[in-house]
Amino acid sequence: MKKSGISNWFIVAVSIFMITISIGTYESVTEKYKPQDSIVNALHAYGYLKEYQVRYEPSKGIWHILGWTGSAFMVTMMLYSVRKRFSMFAHWGALRHWLSAHIFLGIMGALLVTLHTTFKLGGIVATSFWSMIITVIFGILGRYIYIQIPQNVAGTDLQVNEINKMVEDVDNKLRERSGNVDISALFKEIDVVDERVKDLNLFNALYLMVKTDVINRFKLLHINEVLKTEHHLSRSIRKQIVLFMSKKAALIRRRNFLSTSHRLLRYWHVLHVPLAIVMFIIMFLHVGVYFLLGGGN
Repeated sequence: MKKSGISNWFIVAVSIFMITISIGTYESVTEKYKPQDSIVNALHAYGYLKEYQVRYEPSKGIWHILGWTGSAFMVTMMLYSVRKRFSMFAHWGALRHWLSAHIFLGIMGALLVTLHTTFKLGGIVATSFWSMIITVIFGILGRYIYIQIPQNVAGTDLQVNEINKMVEDVDNKLRERSGNVDISALFKEIDVVDERVKDLNLFNALYLMVKTDVINRFKLLHINEVLKTEHHLSRSIRKQIVLFMSKKAALIRRRNFLSTSHRLLRYWHVLHVPLAIVMFIIMFLHVGVYFLLGGGN
């Protein structure tokens, strides 16, 4: 199963995303309302980027460059599909790393293209923009569904008996860390959802999946507080207990959702792939129209 903790790549990706949003928002506001305070104008004073005007228009200044950069990100992210579908590239790193890069490039590409539009949307531009946004949202949803299916280190989906073995291993570690604390009583607070989830339609199952995931995060915070105030455990011990309880709950919940998650992922592919194709067709049409109207001159 994948690590439940926040991985280093995720921290870096979120940091880059937040920094880009901050800089992009500042530059958008200043170039529109106070051009003299913009970052590009400040760089001009030091002799940098003088070829880029301080103009808040999609085809002018840095916004033009952001459009090309964002589009390049969107095209590059499709290398994941090449890696996934052609066995000759199997030695080019783990598929899960390619998927992470695919998602990061897709989100960053969408952000850069959004900044590029300077929020002037109309005609084919609006169609291209909203198809991109819908595709990105579906991509994030697909990633969420994907991680609900436990996998081993090689990236192969685990079977129910393998998941049960992992639950048993985590349970043993949990008992070792908990000492005299009655962990079983605390664990009952966490909602792992029983196997009746199989009888739900896919929409309700997805809603329940997200709902329990969010609620359980708050319940784990409460359990941590109980371990602190009632059992007076040290911070390091509490951290280990909560981590193992989180892993155990996630494994059981994902085991119970296993068949549902596979069905959700199949239907997701049916929607996501056509959306992505439409997005790229409209994007290339947009670029083509730009050059036909003399934008490339």
